[in-house]
Amino acid sequence: MSRLWIGSEKFTLVDHGVLVAAAPPWVEPIEASLRSAGGTPQRTDTFEETVHALEFQQPEFLIFSEGFGSYDFNPNPLLDYIQWLSADRRRIFFVAFISPKVKSGDLLSAFSYSVNLVLHPDHLSDLIGMIGKSWSIWKDLYHVYLQTRIQTTGH
Repeated sequence: MSRLWIGSEKFTLVDHGVLVAAAPPWVEPIEASLRSAGGTPQRTDTFEETVHALEFQQPEFLIFSEGFGSYDFNPNPLLDYIQWLSADRRRIFFVAFISPKVKSGDLLSAFSYSVNLVLHPDHLSDLIGMIGKSWSIWKDLYHVYLQTRIQTTGH
């Protein structure tokens, strides 16, 4: 988490942990966009693998899609997991949710899904730009909270 606030204020994915939990056909374009922006995405293939990575590797960014980890149109288990995280755990990473059911960048939808950014798959070509804008808003909102938490608790 401490890496979120080191370096320039400009958004960059270099040196940030980016976890990708996406269903085909979106995983390849997501990873290609992240790599082109200097990121090093880590792909997970199952819900269990993703939860393990969130708990023990603590990436700064999670990008996941509708349909990941769900079968037969059941609710998305990763979305359920994120929505039930405690506030202090949820605030330490940025979440982007990709779904054909949302309008890209809609703040109300993002709030209702408990994520930082919602993105329609048609806008994957602008993934980095959309994350950058939304991350800036998130950083402005939580910067003081996270800095104070680090100073008082050490993590």
